[in-house]
Amino acid sequence: MKKIAPITLATLFFSQTLIGLSAHASDIVFEVSGIKGDGKLYVQLFKGEENYQQGNAHNATIVKAKAGTTNVSFADVDQGEYALRFFHDQDGNGKMATNLFGMPTEGYGFSNNAKPNFGPVAYREIKFIVGSDEKVTNKTEVIY
Repeated sequence: MKKIAPITLATLFFSQTLIGLSAHASDIVFEVSGIKGDGKLYVQLFKGEENYQQGNAHNATIVKAKAGTTNVSFADVDQGEYALRFFHDQDGNGKMATNLFGMPTEGYGFSNNAKPNFGPVAYREIKFIVGSDEKVTNKTEVIY
C-alpha cells in the first residue's frame, strides 16, 4: 500500500500541471485563399523574431491544398509572439521552385497577408500575438 501512494501523488501532480499548462494555450487557424490548383501547403510557425530570422520553426505542418481556400490549424499554442510563412508546392517535389534569379515560381505567403516589396517581408509585418484561452484566426492570400 505504501508504494501506491507516491505513484498516485505523482500522477495527480503531473495531471494538474498539464491541466494548468493547457489553460494558457490557444488554437490558431489560418485561412489561406487564392490557391491555384492542388498540391500541398508547407507551413511553418515561428515563435519570436529571433527564431524567424534563424529559420527555427516552433511548429510545422504539411496540408493538402485545393484550389480556392484551405484552412491550416495549430492546436494548443502557448502565449507569445508568432509569425507564419508557407509555400504552395504545386509540382510535388517538396521544395519551393524558383527561377534563375531566385524568385519563387510557386505560390507562397505570410501571416497578416503581408506582401514583399523589393525584398523579404519584415518581421513586424507578419507577427501576431497569441493570448490565453482564445482562438486566433488569421486570413492570408497566396502570392503567385
